[in-house]
Amino acid sequence: MVVSVTDGCLPYPLGRETTGYAVKDLTATLRKAEAARAQVLWAPYDGKGGSNAMVQFPGGYVAELHQGIDI
Repeated sequence: MVVSVTDGCLPYPLGRETTGYAVKDLTATLRKAEAARAQVLWAPYDGKGGSNAMVQFPGGYVAELHQGIDI
């Protein structure tokens, strides 16, 4: 479990995701998500321990995708 504490002033889309998913290949997963009409809200970026991206699926569901992060 990851718990983040903020002052509530996060720039969009941060703080809107309801779920995070660990994936083996972030690039391939983003291609599949876009093919399913998902919109990449936050392009892949490298963080400590892995790469992350934020996507919004049709209907408004927002999720964060992680590659290379041990969960």
